[in-house]
Amino acid sequence: MAVNVTGRQFEVTQDIRDFAVPRLEALEAEPVLKTSSVNMVIQKEKNRFAVNLVLNCKYHVISAKTEDFDVFKAIESAVQKVDAQIRSLRDKIVEHKAQPLSEAERSAAEAAALE
Repeated sequence: MAVNVTGRQFEVTQDIRDFAVPRLEALEAEPVLKTSSVNMVIQKEKNRFAVNLVLNCKYHVISAKTEDFDVFKAIESAVQKVDAQIRSLRDKIVEHKAQPLSEAERSAAEAAALE
């Protein structure tokens, strides 16, 4: 899995990279989504930073864009937005699974016994 951190209009320092990469690797660790790559673009505009975060999964593309005066706060905010989207998507995938056949037969037998 590829983790890319790029900067526009400024150089991405090692401190920024050390702050961002562990958080991005934690996002792609979700086994249900099968993440293929994570791309973060940090753009400097006058005195603020815009962070665009894109997470490519097997069947989904999750993205978030944030702006802040502090680059670290902008990164953290973008990661939190993507994490919320991941949790929502993961819950949909997990809840959509069918009931196991043994449990379905047991509940049908219990329903028949009550009648």
